[in-house]
Amino acid sequence: YQLTVNCTTMNSREDWYSANKARIFPDFGSLESAEMSIDGLTPRTGEAYTDMRLVAVQSSTQQGQYIVTLVYQTLGDSFVQVKDDTVTYTENGLRRVTRESIAKAGTDFQKTVGTTFINSQIDTETAVKCFLSSYEVDDTDSYREVTEIYVEPGEIQTSTRPGRIDGTTEVTIVSTGTAVVPTGTLIFSSQTEKQGYSTFTNTCIQGTITGTKQTYKDVVQVEVPGEVNCSTTSVSIGDESGSIAIPKVTPRRRKTIAATVTVEVTTTPPDTASVAFDLGAISCSVTSTNISLTRGVGSTVSASSGSSTSTLTGFTQNFGASARIQTYPGCFLTRSSSSGSIKYLTASTPRVNANTIVTDENFSTRKTECIGTGSSSKTGYTETGIIKRNSRPILTALDETTFFEVVTWSV
Repeated sequence: YQLTVNCTTMNSREDWYSANKARIFPDFGSLESAEMSIDGLTPRTGEAYTDMRLVAVQSSTQQGQYIVTLVYQTLGDSFVQVKDDTVTYTENGLRRVTRESIAKAGTDFQKTVGTTFINSQIDTETAVKCFLSSYEVDDTDSYREVTEIYVEPGEIQTSTRPGRIDGTTEVTIVSTGTAVVPTGTLIFSSQTEKQGYSTFTNTCIQGTITGTKQTYKDVVQVEVPGEVNCSTTSVSIGDESGSIAIPKVTPRRRKTIAATVTVEVTTTPPDTASVAFDLGAISCSVTSTNISLTRGVGSTVSASSGSSTSTLTGFTQNFGASARIQTYPGCFLTRSSSSGSIKYLTASTPRVNANTIVTDENFSTRKTECIGTGSSSKTGYTETGIIKRNSRPILTALDETTFFEVVTWSV
């Protein structure tokens, strides 16, 4: 409520008024009943209104008299709306309310940005809850006027893009006043504040995250186990012949095959698998021995006694033995043992024995053997299953669920 009071001063001289106005009129913000007694000006009685306080002083000259206009307005200890709310709408269709309130100078404004709210209603519509987003305070000696801005909370921006995982979409919603979270798995969330008013950003992945994402064929190299056969081979030269023990080896080798590649997303990395073409459990070794013995004729001695003579011939011999071990990783035994031998005449020496010519012969014997130990079959080696697998984390949701991309080559 506003009241205007016209006062005519006793002295119309402007210089007198300017020199004495501070003593004539009350201070801005003082009540309508405040003392104004000088040169015949006395308080107006019987017209005082509750909480009417001086907000403005205007002056003019009329017919030789100096007229002063005092403007009073109802100003209490709490804020009162000056006019009805002004309602506008943002480009996103959210309501924006401007509210103007006034109170006497120094009145405390106790509303909080982001927390204080109003229920805005136009005619018979359903009330809309709006939160204080900002306010402006205009202070004078007479009053304190506040302009408050309330905004309906809600979504102000939505963006969509292809997800980082095949078959998914990432949706981001920016909202004010209250958090708006899209459906799906939440992977990002932030809250920023400006003068106490919050803006929220939330991103969710929509669609099927886990499962098989891609299958295709690829060419890979695999290993094939070798074979070790403890065998015997015949040898001969001139008139001499025999056999020796040898390990016949077909070494491990590589070959190229077509494998199926599967790309999938899981929440737990795989820890077991049936591995194909794995030679880790296959290996063997062969111990080869070589033993030789050479015997020769030694010295001959004779002794006579009467008409009888006895003769004794000695001998010489040489014994030798050696062994070696050969290992064959990725190979298995098809035969675990073999042996061979050679015996041949090394020398033939004639001599006279009791008027008779005899021949002393020297022989050499060699025996070889192969003894295999280790894998005797391809046990543990399969040609179906997983050839290799790669796993890596690709995404962690805000609920701490980690998603892994698993790439598997299999046959």
